[in-house]
Amino acid sequence: MNMKCLVIVVCAAVIGSASNAQDMLTGTISLRNALNATIEAHPSLRSFPLRNEALQGTRELADLRPAFTIGAEVENALGTGDIRDFTGAEATLRLSNVVEMGGKRAARVGVVSRRIEALDAEQRVVELDLLVEVVRRFIDVATTQEQVELQSQYTAIAEQTINIIQPLVTAGQAPQLELDRANSALLRARLAEQAATARLESSSIRLANMWANNFPRFDAVDADFLSVGQVGSIESILSELSENPDIEYFAAEARLLEAQLQLAQTRQQGDISWSAGIQHLKEFDDTGLAFGVTIPLSNKARASGAMRTARANLQEVEARRLTALNAIEGEIRSLHQSLRQAITEVNSLQQQVIPVLQNVQQQTQSAYAVGNYSYVELISAQQEFLDAQLSLISSASNAHKIRAEIERLSGIPLSGQ
Repeated sequence: MNMKCLVIVVCAAVIGSASNAQDMLTGTISLRNALNATIEAHPSLRSFPLRNEALQGTRELADLRPAFTIGAEVENALGTGDIRDFTGAEATLRLSNVVEMGGKRAARVGVVSRRIEALDAEQRVVELDLLVEVVRRFIDVATTQEQVELQSQYTAIAEQTINIIQPLVTAGQAPQLELDRANSALLRARLAEQAATARLESSSIRLANMWANNFPRFDAVDADFLSVGQVGSIESILSELSENPDIEYFAAEARLLEAQLQLAQTRQQGDISWSAGIQHLKEFDDTGLAFGVTIPLSNKARASGAMRTARANLQEVEARRLTALNAIEGEIRSLHQSLRQAITEVNSLQQQVIPVLQNVQQQTQSAYAVGNYSYVELISAQQEFLDAQLSLISSASNAHKIRAEIERLSGIPLSGQ
């Protein structure tokens, strides 16, 4: 899992990838294969292009100027006496429009543009959550792969133990009870191997489900599972917090609220309505031009409420951003300590514990074959060796998952380790 790519870079690569990426997930797959297929096919991402298209249409509507209107007016008609019909009617035909003042049209467009930016930020958050979930499930598959391999080795050791005991029992150098216990141990080893295989199949289905496929076609994942890397300094991790899409979403939300505040401010200045037309004067049997202008006297009070709401919302977003930053930093510091411990455990088990127990297990088996050790000492050495290897797998899996969670919180590249 030697992946050193930013989530955004991964997403960009996916957009340009072949549409049949998930169909190629056969054989042994890499983390990049799984990430690409998920971004391409996960159902939760299908709504974002549609929502973006809807906002593009909304922005086109916001950019429209007020429409011209045509009006007709008839006076002095259908009354009484000399004006009981249309004999003395006077008609006026007008063309009217509204002149928006204070930059309202640009402010409307700005609000919709900020909504599109906020949608993009929301999509990045969803994408990152999906990618981190892919990493977690990928780690689960890699973990169960290691467990299946280990249980297979332990089954082979159990079979080898029976092959050692059988001649001793036949020769009368070991009791039948020891052979019975060895056969029971073999059955338990095979059951453990079957259980590990079932977990592998289950975790593979969960991984394939990330790209909307409930029938995985891949055989294995390519993972340098026992390589957990270094811890890294906490300062370098915290320095990347601004890259966290969750924090970027707060920034996008703040820009949207600033645009809404600007739109509210434009409402302080009223719009001017005008009309121009032709009027027929029945008394003079002539035609003249008619003009009209409507200017609101004061509109500031009507906009003050919207401005107050926008400012309050803007301050509330900043408060939520600071709260999130504080929570994220605290969680990262806690996870950093856990990662340090997990890596220490992996290194200690790999370099110190397991080599010793492997040697002990081999020597005990050889000594038992010549009658120097008892069966109890043999199975004890085998169990200690198995437990140490299971602990190594557990610690390595824990280290990878903690690292993935730190990278999710900090916004640093997904290393995929």
